[in-house]
Amino acid sequence: MHCLGGTLRPLSQALVGPIAESALDRMSFDRAFLGADSVDPERGICEADLAQSRLKELMARRCTHVYLLAHAAKLGRRPFHAWTRLGPNWTLVTTGRDEQVVPFRDRGIRVVTVPLDQRA
Repeated sequence: MHCLGGTLRPLSQALVGPIAESALDRMSFDRAFLGADSVDPERGICEADLAQSRLKELMARRCTHVYLLAHAAKLGRRPFHAWTRLGPNWTLVTTGRDEQVVPFRDRGIRVVTVPLDQRA
């Protein structure tokens, strides 16, 4: 197991900062699975912290394909200021309804919808 190093963001348990970015610069990945605070079809993924947004941008550049995992409640929201654009090698995996994902598909983003488990 490898660890990037850097500064730990307690809320998200993410490692960020120049040390983490430097480590990422020396790696490549086949696939990355990322989450986000929100997802907008025009702006991309949104994070509360600029350093975390930057790290996700670097990860996306270093891999062949990005899978963005986002609950339907996160689609179309714009609560924060730090953004990373969705790229052509991205797939949005979401619980979103058809009307929520159309704007993403219209922008050429691959979308996979997953039904919510109906069990209580």
